[in-house]
Amino acid sequence: MDSSRRWLLVFGSIIGALVIATVALVLLTGGNEPELLPENTPEGTVQRYLIAIQEGDYQEAFGYLKFDSADVIKTYEDWLRMVAGYPGDYNRSTWKATLGSTQQSGTSASVEVTIDTFRPGGPFEDPVRRENILFQLTRSGESWLITSPTYIYWNY
Repeated sequence: MDSSRRWLLVFGSIIGALVIATVALVLLTGGNEPELLPENTPEGTVQRYLIAIQEGDYQEAFGYLKFDSADVIKTYEDWLRMVAGYPGDYNRSTWKATLGSTQQSGTSASVEVTIDTFRPGGPFEDPVRRENILFQLTRSGESWLITSPTYIYWNY
């Protein structure tokens, strides 16, 4: 067997192994739907907000937010422009959220969330960026609304 065929065989084997590994990862990690927490809890509200963002249902996500009356955001369209224009698949990154501890006091609450964002980079860069975000909520009747952060920055 000459040298060029050997290299072709090695290269083909590497590509085949990568394809098998990718398929295995998709099959093993797919279908892990999170258990939905009660919607009338602070952590349930944050969870549903994050799921709506991840699924691209920005109209639903907007419904979980509460803006100060002095804020310039008055409508859904205003909010979409504030969160980096109209979000689209072309500029979205892959991310996952992990809910942390919840602190609740009367009509206010906070939920710690860890966001792991994947952005492929150079060979010496870490492709995963981890951020800890503290969501602030306020009670509104029987439900909770997010007062901060009201923008989506980890998604871009």
